[in-house]
Amino acid sequence: MNNTNPVGETKVEVICKSFSSGLNVVSAFWLFSIAGLILYDVLGREVFGEPFHGTNEIVSNSVLSILMLQLPLTIINRSSLRTTIIYGKLSPRGKGIVEAISYGLAAMIFLGIAYGSWENMIESWDILELEGSGVVEIPVYPIRTLVVLIGIIGGAVCSLMVYNSLSKSEQFE
Repeated sequence: MNNTNPVGETKVEVICKSFSSGLNVVSAFWLFSIAGLILYDVLGREVFGEPFHGTNEIVSNSVLSILMLQLPLTIINRSSLRTTIIYGKLSPRGKGIVEAISYGLAAMIFLGIAYGSWENMIESWDILELEGSGVVEIPVYPIRTLVVLIGIIGGAVCSLMVYNSLSKSEQFE
């Protein structure tokens, strides 16, 4: 059987990494679209005296969504901000334990965000919540749903990282 996975990666890890990469691609396209919208709004305002109505609402709702979509890949790539004053002096096993504790805490935070946002998401869908006034109203319920889903996905990714940190401590040499 031909195994094309990188050495030591399980099927679950490959799926998580691929899915997280896909979310990151979606966030990149979303960010590019927002940049185009802002450019269109500025040019419309300055050149034609007619801005794109709703830019503020779209951008303000997009910032959180773009950030949330990028978090799972950031976690998998171990690209989070950290200090290494003590970490650098630990053995590979000690580093694995510190990593596991960090990712365990992160998993609890992600799952707490999902749990804490659940009722707001349900209510938002019930009333089809909109943000904005006057000319443009932007639906908020998809954003609330995204926060809950990424909270669950982030918790799952962090749980995978806890497992990796404890079972593959040689990666920290």
